[in-house]
Parts: sequence; C-alpha cells; structure tokens
Amino acid sequence: MSGGSNKRKRSKFVIARLSDEEFAAISTLADRAGLSPGALVRQTLLNVAPTSQMRRITVERVLLARVLAELGKIGSNINQIAYHLNAGRPGDVMEGSIDAALNELLEWRTALMQAIGAERHRKPPA
Repeated sequence: MSGGSNKRKRSKFVIARLSDEEFAAISTLADRAGLSPGALVRQTLLNVAPTSQMRRITVERVLLARVLAELGKIGSNINQIAYHLNAGRPGDVMEGSIDAALNELLEWRTALMQAIGAERHRKPPA
C-alpha cells in the first residue's frame, strides 16, 4: 500500500525557535487566512499560492463554545421534562415545554449550520 506520505513533494523541514508571542501571532495570522502555519509561511516567504490541501477550516471557537453551552441547557430542560412525565405527574403542567425546547434546539442547530456555511440562507424558526 502506498500512503500519502510517500507521494509528498515537500520532504524538507525548516526549524525556527519562536517565543510564545511569536507563535501566537503566526497562529492568529494563519487562522485569519484560513491556512495552516506552514502554508502561511510558504505563501509569505515564497509567494506560493496555497493549494486546497494546505487550507485549514477556520472555526469560531467562542461561537461554538456558546452553542455547546446552549445545547447543554436545552438537553437539561428536555431531561427535566422527561423526568417529570416519567414520574407520573400530569402532562398538562408541561404543556408547551417540549415544543419550546425543540424550537430552541432547531434555532441553535440552524445557527451552528450557518456558522459552518452549511445553511447560508435559511432563517431560524420564529
């Protein structure tokens, strides 16, 4: 079997020592450009256009952390609703709670899909 590493054109390394601040600056620039640090260095120093293999998907970590927190809250709400209903309590007290939780879940799902570019024109449910 031939692996991808046997087909690589780039087999040489350049090693540079960086301070924490320098490394953070390069990482930030690479993230903003949607490139790996290596691709950014090649583009900057050699004026080599990045190939699709060099591109790195950028993700807004703060947004994803917020979505994850909200999904956790929604999951907790759904768990409380299920516990209430399984305890034999009347369902009329929970009327609308399940629909509200599902609508909120759909809203956050749509926001997340839009953030990753999967659903650009779809609007969250009202």
